[in-house]
Amino acid sequence: MDLGLRNKVVVVTGASRGIGFATSRVFGQEGARVVMAARTAETLERSAETIRRETGCTVHTMACELTREDESARLVAFAEETHGRIDVLVNNASGKLPVGEFATLTSQAWLTAWINKLQIYVTLARQVFPIMQRQNGGRIINVIGAHAARNPAPSYLPIGVISAGLINFVKGLADLGAKHRILVTGVSPAGVDTGERWQSWLARRAASEGKTIEEVAAEKSEYSLGRPAKPEEIADVICFLGSARASYISGIVVTVDGNVTRGVWL
Repeated sequence: MDLGLRNKVVVVTGASRGIGFATSRVFGQEGARVVMAARTAETLERSAETIRRETGCTVHTMACELTREDESARLVAFAEETHGRIDVLVNNASGKLPVGEFATLTSQAWLTAWINKLQIYVTLARQVFPIMQRQNGGRIINVIGAHAARNPAPSYLPIGVISAGLINFVKGLADLGAKHRILVTGVSPAGVDTGERWQSWLARRAASEGKTIEEVAAEKSEYSLGRPAKPEEIADVICFLGSARASYISGIVVTVDGNVTRGVWL
């Protein structure tokens, strides 16, 4: 299947590892021109070089702190000035998100959750929107956690509230973008084995439940497929949503969680 992505310009945030890296690589495999953004220049460039070597595609990088609006504007300007357009934005970056018991979470913790994820996504979408309007088309794809948004957990309330808000944002922005052929979607994974971040999540969960990391890792009851997702399994869905084959998909969030979410949507 030809996804129609050759020479399309794709901006991926949080791109140095995990879902962001896997997404950048799969777009590269399809012949897209990829702009990868993350905080740490050295790690980012190393990841980009891997993709260049494997795919032969054009990859540019920009190290930036996306919680700052001037930094996200710099990223968007760089992508447009370098390639003349932006066809796909993949919102994947987030800062450290607070977890803990509700009674102990401060107002600052809630504000941090807002700034470190929702504000990043909204700001970047707002900055690419006029570019896509001028082009009469584009895709905005938001990575939103399924666990937090649709399976609320007491120790993850800030993350859940932000994620649920982003689901609403997808639908509202899709309405605004429709007349300009700007398609807005979300991809909602549950647990994803992203290496260091996965180990960090296991450690936080073990601490909150009074268990060892090994005990938590051994518990697979919540994964009916017996394991968390691989980053590539999320990236493939993101790539499809950014492609010509998904030209009538907008305003929805695709859950990619291996049957973890308990519920149905009709």
